[in-house]
Amino acid sequence: MRQFLFISTIIFFCINLFAQTDECQSGTDSAKVDFSKGILRIYIFGLSNSFTYGKLLKDEYGIDAIYWGDVVDERFYCYSKFMDEKIKVKFGNDIFDKVAKKSQQLDSAGKGDRQSEFPGGQMELMKFVYCNLDLSKANYSKNEEGKVYLQFEIDTTGLPINIKVMTSPNREYSEEAIRIINLMPNWITATQNGKPIKEKLNLPILFDSEWKENYCP
Repeated sequence: MRQFLFISTIIFFCINLFAQTDECQSGTDSAKVDFSKGILRIYIFGLSNSFTYGKLLKDEYGIDAIYWGDVVDERFYCYSKFMDEKIKVKFGNDIFDKVAKKSQQLDSAGKGDRQSEFPGGQMELMKFVYCNLDLSKANYSKNEEGKVYLQFEIDTTGLPINIKVMTSPNREYSEEAIRIINLMPNWITATQNGKPIKEKLNLPILFDSEWKENYCP
């Protein structure tokens, strides 16, 4: 339930934040295409140490739940906004409430699956990223703010491995983002049925001096 409330809070603050810009329109158009093909997918913003919620959506409704990280992305937010409404029409307005409650029950009983967790939780992760982000190494300037989208795996020992840059403004930003991941301590590993498993994660890093100051004053 805490995960559902966190997601709902983010959506509330985003409703008036994103006008129908090109990125937002691109996300909405992609969602329309996927829905027409029978593909159901949502993006979950924010980090949680439980992925029982996403697993239930997939197993019981065929909905892919992608955990995107702590930085809300305009394109994927607009994608999910469109898809959420279609999913509610298909399965009922209370679908996400029902899944959140069942997820909480399973986690409370120790029967849920656990997502990888950075030591100390999501705020410690953001603090680590932005306290280690060296904007000078990336030749950053206010005119070149941008995001690097990373994908990596947490192995069964908690080590971040197989780091990939999905999108990036330039090579310098990519190298700095990869350097930060390589500095990370071991994570708390994901588990499935009580056993450690390897898990793939997405993490966007925003190269912005104000963000750095906010998370690492």
